Amino acid sequence: MSQGLTNALTGKPWSLSELLFSLDHVLDAEGRPVTERRAPASVRMGVEMEMRACPYTDGREDKLMNHSALTQVTRFYNDVMAEVAGVRQLADEGQLSWSDILVPVLYQLLGPTLFLLKQKGGDAPLPAKEAVGYKLGAGYFGVMQTLFERRALGGDIPVTTPAFLDLVYETRALVGGAEVCAGSPEMLRNASRTLMQGDPGSAGDIDAVQLQLARTLALQFELGTFWRLFDATHYFNLIRGHDRQHLVPFNDFLQRKLDEAAAALGSKPAPAPVAERLPQGLDSGVREQLLQALQHTTPAETLSVDFKAAVNLLKTPGSVISFGGSKVGLALQFTRYLHCMRLFRQTMSDLEIGLRQSLGMKADSGVKLGPVVFAKPLALPWYERIVGCRLGDSGHLDGSQTGLRVPAATAG
Repeated sequence: MSQGLTNALTGKPWSLSELLFSLDHVLDAEGRPVTERRAPASVRMGVEMEMRACPYTDGREDKLMNHSALTQVTRFYNDVMAEVAGVRQLADEGQLSWSDILVPVLYQLLGPTLFLLKQKGGDAPLPAKEAVGYKLGAGYFGVMQTLFERRALGGDIPVTTPAFLDLVYETRALVGGAEVCAGSPEMLRNASRTLMQGDPGSAGDIDAVQLQLARTLALQFELGTFWRLFDATHYFNLIRGHDRQHLVPFNDFLQRKLDEAAAALGSKPAPAPVAERLPQGLDSGVREQLLQALQHTTPAETLSVDFKAAVNLLKTPGSVISFGGSKVGLALQFTRYLHCMRLFRQTMSDLEIGLRQSLGMKADSGVKLGPVVFAKPLALPWYERIVGCRLGDSGHLDGSQTGLRVPAATAG
């Protein structure tokens, strides 16, 4: 049992998004790992993993495919597709969006986690159909990640099967090297068509709670895309952008870390997300706050406490990375970053409480958002080193020092 599942069942901090992608330890009723070759070697021990050269001529030819997984997928393919079609049919007619397409993918990803939660740590085997749905969903989830990132950056991708299938091949989803092969080109086209168009004749046996969970998770995921892109812009500006010339590390170790981070980033600037592309499904007041945060138009009085703290910290000598540029300018930049981070984390945490209520689980245990919806901040550790103070539990600049500060009287 994963630590996340243990936490969920014992009242410790957890989240549904975390559990969804913590299944490397899980075997299905046929003894296959849910995550196939991504599972640890100890889980795959004794499991048939026959790798063959792919026979399909659509760009996959001669590349290795997990034939053992494909054999299982083929047996449950029709059942999973019927379920996908049923979920897809519940999208609003005439108003189809990519958000609607994401819901059937997450519905499939939810299957194993909901089964495990209902078992409460029991040892009943996961049905193979749920495992197959997860494997297909995981492949398409990778496509959706690319798609929603492009949309958040202002791109327009028509909500059509050909456009989606082009992206499937571009991202090399479901080719079989890691999780599972989607099968023949016709099977791949059919799966994509079903996901995009549904089937009017397939109502499916759709679980209403699971559907609602998938819709909320879709909203979390979309928000997480904006947070990740916003964080990336700040990270680039600190490490490779206009702020880099003003950073003076305290020692050679930090200098090497800074240089290594800059080299890994490359020279291409990280583009900022287009705030107007925020999902419409949000509460209007919350959406307006996030819109202002992404556009750096949050009222000054909202930022005043953090701003004053950041200015004072930057003016106090002895941080492990000193900043030689405009301290007021950096303080404002950091303050806006913190405010935006808190807003995204709080909004997604509120959605998590709603997920627990739908599951009939206690809402008062702490929230530990999964990295797929709330990526670990990249810029925050560097901001903390520069101001010399870690973020406190409150989310404000009231935490511990980041290192040994040099007394003001002897600071060089």
